[in-house]
Amino acid sequence: MISIKNEILRKGIHLSSSAVPLFLYLYGRYFTLLFLVPITFLFVVLDLLRINNEIIRNIYNFFFNSITREKESRRLTGASYVFIASTFIVFVFPESIAIAALMIMSISDTFAAIIGRLYGSIFIGRKSIEGSVSFFISSLAIVLLFSDLNISISIICILIATIVELYTPINDNLSIPVTFAGTYTLLNTIAKMSGVL
Repeated sequence: MISIKNEILRKGIHLSSSAVPLFLYLYGRYFTLLFLVPITFLFVVLDLLRINNEIIRNIYNFFFNSITREKESRRLTGASYVFIASTFIVFVFPESIAIAALMIMSISDTFAAIIGRLYGSIFIGRKSIEGSVSFFISSLAIVLLFSDLNISISIICILIATIVELYTPINDNLSIPVTFAGTYTLLNTIAKMSGVL
């Protein structure tokens, strides 16, 4: 397990991924994908090279070993999953849903990790209830402050995303935004078809 200092550093870097939904808000889907697709490709290729090439792995480890989780040594890093998820979300979902989903991935996941490490006392597996509560609250704040999404549907989606963040065996940089965006789209469609909205 990486130290708390390095966890905070790692999550500080993770927070920078909120630039993607910000860029999406300012410039729209087309220009966001114009930059996002090649950056995603580059990150994934470099990650695969790191896994399979000792020279590149040594260079990577020199700079980033202290903030890399042990399980990432032979897998894609969280950064690659951030870009894969961002590209998928921006490409597939409406901008309002994509912005909320990616901000939750960036900000709420950061809150969950840091609060969980600093104050976690009740654990389910490797995640803490305190981290999950902070994930839920920060996600709710994001939806209330930065989106025009339906609040009732959003609360259900946030609750589901919180459970997924707590239990998922898949990298949560992918599972969190896909869960929120997919669930919101599904529930919103059902609500409209049934005449609730």
